[in-house]
Amino acid sequence: MGSWMGIVFVVLFVAGFLVFNTPSKGTDTAKWANWWNDSGHRTAAVIGAYLIVLGLIAFVWFAASLRERFQTGGGLLLTFASIFAAVGFVGTLVRATIPGNKTFGGSSATPVPHGADLARQLDGLGFGILLVAGALSLGVFIFVVSNLARRDGTLPGWLTVAGYVVAVLQLAGAFFFPFVLAVLWVLIAAILFVRQRTPAGASNPA
Repeated sequence: MGSWMGIVFVVLFVAGFLVFNTPSKGTDTAKWANWWNDSGHRTAAVIGAYLIVLGLIAFVWFAASLRERFQTGGGLLLTFASIFAAVGFVGTLVRATIPGNKTFGGSSATPVPHGADLARQLDGLGFGILLVAGALSLGVFIFVVSNLARRDGTLPGWLTVAGYVVAVLQLAGAFFFPFVLAVLWVLIAAILFVRQRTPAGASNPA
């Protein structure tokens, strides 16, 4: 079940991002105001935020299963997985501040900030938290997993080498594409872990 959680993480995380849409013209504050005044957009944002948070919970579960699989050295990967999840929680909730307040606090009681510039800034801040602190912690997680998998021979050599490269690329995670590669690497690794049997004598992952 733990290995399957890696796949669940990617599915929910990507779906959440697709559902949690924002205006295409990020500098048009009037468009931001109209966007969050639309109940359909607010509902989609709240649903997307929940999907992302659930995906991050699944990611921690996946990391816990890897800790059990690797035994020695597995604690470090769980630590950075937890940091990534915590950062992701914060970034997502920052982005969802205005649509969440208007949805649960009442649209009339919590109007969109005047000019909607704050809405644009909060969205940018949320992405910044995820693509800087989040990407770096995810990069360290991938590096540790690649190193342990190379040690134990649990992943193909090409994937562990790719993991090292992807981990380093997270230094440029703010450009988004390197972060996409990291999520893709997790998906491939999770699929391969699912196809493997638990080694004899190893404890079953939680």
